[in-house]
Amino acid sequence: MTKVKQANALPKCWQTVQDALEAGIDRVILFGTAGVGKTYAGLNYGKLDGGAHRLICTDEMTNADVTGCWQPTASGSWSWLEGAGIKAWQGNGKVGGRLVIDEIDKAGGDVFATLLAITDTPESAQWEHPQTHKVIKPLEGFSVVMTTNVEDMNELPMALKDRFPVAIRINEPHPEALLRMSEDLRDYARQMCDAGERRISLRSFYAYDKLRTSLGAKKSAEIVFGNRAKSFLDAIQVDTGKKVV
Repeated sequence: MTKVKQANALPKCWQTVQDALEAGIDRVILFGTAGVGKTYAGLNYGKLDGGAHRLICTDEMTNADVTGCWQPTASGSWSWLEGAGIKAWQGNGKVGGRLVIDEIDKAGGDVFATLLAITDTPESAQWEHPQTHKVIKPLEGFSVVMTTNVEDMNELPMALKDRFPVAIRINEPHPEALLRMSEDLRDYARQMCDAGERRISLRSFYAYDKLRTSLGAKKSAEIVFGNRAKSFLDAIQVDTGKKVV
């Protein structure tokens, strides 16, 4: 594990994301390794005057999460509670918001079909409100960022890829994600983020960083990295010239 030089500028993949969203690209897929800041970018990059709403796809989620559902009121009647997709369509009432859809590859069939409808082109997308029967369309400015941990875009359905012509592979941690750990670990975390089968997630580095303050480096590495602990500590010792205890 050789140390890599820390750059002051955004890594190329993150600069591409920022440039695309700030240029007004309204359909983007961020794919690649987990836990590197893809969701953070979706919630914070680009034009967000209409706010941002997040969906985390699972096998158990329903269309209620996307478009909404009926909810009982204090008066004993029922009212429609809008889901994240419709809220993002309407934004702040003047401009549309951002819908961030995490782990799209985990969405079930019915929900996936609804998400395709929600993310369709503004000219085609529409939805009838069950309570008011008003036909709602996404307001100008509505945008979508989808994230997935798949490494090969060919694993995603063609209908989805067709709606999202800009797909960016994220192969480095976001710089702000690295700032959450001690400085001496950041170069290692950056390199191991995209190391294939040898990959170590940022979450593992966070856990190790926290544990070592009270348990020491050796025991913490054994807890977090298991049978890879010795090679991890040996690499640090070679780079620093100091014995890790």
